[in-house]
Amino acid sequence: MTRLFTTLFLAILLTACSQKPVLTDLLQKGMDIHYDVNVLQRLYGRDIYVDPWIKKPYIVKMAYEVDREKKWSKTTRALVLPAQYNNPAEVAIPLTWTKGKLTFDCASMGKGRLMVQLLSHKKKMTLGEYTLSTVPFKTIAIAIEKNYSDAVLILNFQSDSEDYAYCFVANAMIKHTDNTTIPNVVFISVDALRADAVHCIVPEYAITPNMDALAKDGAAFVNHCVVANWTRPSTIAMLSSVYGSTTGVNIYYFQVSNQEKKYFYTQSGVVPLPVLFKHHDYITRSIGNNAFILDHSGVGVDVGFDDMSEYERQWEDTVDIASEVEQWLADNKDKPFFLFVNFNAPHNAYIPPAQYLEPLRKSIKGVHPWFRRYLGEVAYTDDYIGRIIAVLKSLKLYDNTIIVVTTDHGEVFHEAHSHSPYTDKKSIFTHGQTLFDEEMHVPLIIKLPEKQFTTAVSVPYQVRNIDIAPTVCELAGIPIPQSYQGISLLPYIEGSEHGDRPVYCEGRLMYGVRADGYKYVEKFYGFGVKPYHWGGQQVSEYHELYDLQKDPDELYNIAGIDDEKVSAMKKKLYALRFKQPGNVLYAKKNVTGSIAVKEGYFYTVESEGVVQQANRQSCRFKLQKGQRLIFSTIPARTQYFITTDGVVVLLGYGGIALPKHGNEYIFDTTNPLLQQTIKSDAIAAFPDAIIAWCAPGKSGLQKVSEAVTVSSQMNDLLKQWGYIQNDGTH
Repeated sequence: MTRLFTTLFLAILLTACSQKPVLTDLLQKGMDIHYDVNVLQRLYGRDIYVDPWIKKPYIVKMAYEVDREKKWSKTTRALVLPAQYNNPAEVAIPLTWTKGKLTFDCASMGKGRLMVQLLSHKKKMTLGEYTLSTVPFKTIAIAIEKNYSDAVLILNFQSDSEDYAYCFVANAMIKHTDNTTIPNVVFISVDALRADAVHCIVPEYAITPNMDALAKDGAAFVNHCVVANWTRPSTIAMLSSVYGSTTGVNIYYFQVSNQEKKYFYTQSGVVPLPVLFKHHDYITRSIGNNAFILDHSGVGVDVGFDDMSEYERQWEDTVDIASEVEQWLADNKDKPFFLFVNFNAPHNAYIPPAQYLEPLRKSIKGVHPWFRRYLGEVAYTDDYIGRIIAVLKSLKLYDNTIIVVTTDHGEVFHEAHSHSPYTDKKSIFTHGQTLFDEEMHVPLIIKLPEKQFTTAVSVPYQVRNIDIAPTVCELAGIPIPQSYQGISLLPYIEGSEHGDRPVYCEGRLMYGVRADGYKYVEKFYGFGVKPYHWGGQQVSEYHELYDLQKDPDELYNIAGIDDEKVSAMKKKLYALRFKQPGNVLYAKKNVTGSIAVKEGYFYTVESEGVVQQANRQSCRFKLQKGQRLIFSTIPARTQYFITTDGVVVLLGYGGIALPKHGNEYIFDTTNPLLQQTIKSDAIAAFPDAIIAWCAPGKSGLQKVSEAVTVSSQMNDLLKQWGYIQNDGTH
């Protein structure tokens, strides 16, 4: 099978006044397909898989290599037609408007012929017949001169041999005059971009004239922070407005299991901006270097783009990415679009072209040579952002385009932060190992649509990258999904909101809160690396507290000095941190006993009665009649064991006695019967006993039992980018 890396989609447009991608709607209603979809099963693998957001067997994501020298691959959403000789595949797609120029991308695996026909009540017209034999895709364009009411587009694919051949059809549309005024979106993420590297955020080095100019047409958020300290969870946060801990995808190691993907796509409720904007008639595209948003990479999840281009060169990719962006904008200027651009520079390794580094040798003194090289890559990327903006202006797209420039995290350069007390790894010249502001405090610039706001704004208040997605939605006039955990930033831009928003941030073996001028960080084993992800009954504790007003560089940990402030910040952290589903013990009579979890540990324990926690995995309780013990665990769905002073423990749903092992009742929260809401009148009907149940809903942090490995190619890439250190650790 041809090596693949891409995402395919058929987008046929309907009416003369709007450009509506038809296939998404048709798939919900069903369309006339003549072939056995079971044949497709032999295709599915890492490089061809069912689109996880549409969940129809004939709509796939297909990945393939385009240019080996440029390390350029693509992922495309496509309709797939499997056919055998004398057993063609055919699909009929109803249209309500036809006049215009029909274009689509087409490819095949195996030789075959594709016939395109237009059927109306008046006539049947063959629009074209094409011989196909290879991937990658080629573009086919067909002029349709007249309107035909109640027209149906017929795609008929015939294999040239007895073996199955597969035709892939992507990005189909009918071009026509479009008077739409909905704004476009260009979302630019510059990997590892520190706040102090961008002059309009922290006036320091004056090396970002293009980002600075962009801020004059919108808003610069000078105290903006990420909610995760490495690429995958932070990218999902800024595109989906959710914390990594709610997605079902781990935030402690790179590999992503099928179990995690299934939860992400089907149970988490995550709605990435590309999925949302596709449902509102935009075409969606990603061009960049970010393997963490590629399902087939082994380290990422699909976030819903129609098409994705992935580049993997260390510094040349900046040129490659910008060049493709410029061409793509020219080709798609007449359609409403959501374009995500991900530059990898200034990510480690810091190797800017000489013309960007040499001027800094003279103008920037007294810094580490690697930091100067880092700044050279920032200047390099800023130049190419400027070129993209120039193309938007030349195509007359700039005024009606929302432009976001931000990053997924910063980068550590201070010698005092060279070693992580959480992961026990080197943290200098990298990221993902600490929650210092070098990693958390990053730029955010939002260029606003024309006439929506007329005055540039510099927002001094603390905001979060989970606030970006709802802001983009509000600017585009798209309803904000209920799953979004952030809040639109427009009140700051309009001047109606003042004051900081508290920042809760997650990382490997740590989480923390930045609020009221302080930063508090605590070692947390839920985001750990095996075998330290749960830690057993006893663990080594560690926490940090910094007064950011007096100590902005975070050099003096006062956690052992100011106990009162530690207690106050711990309460803020625990109020903001993610929630796990609760389990309940309800006493129908006075009872004492103990409860223990054999795998994982107690995350929260609350009670109206008396509870004494012996360690992380066991506690004793004393409940009066009518009192409850409510607790959550990590992992979320596990077994725990209850012993009592003779009071029977009953399963809340149905009043069935729990199984016993010796003196212990076994409570298995993975049992679906336990995940039922228990009504008060049902509780009253139970005999005197302890009633046990668990709250229904999402699974939260869970155990991943599936072993996952990544390809040697991806492993080498992670090493190349500094994600995997020389000793093999993350």
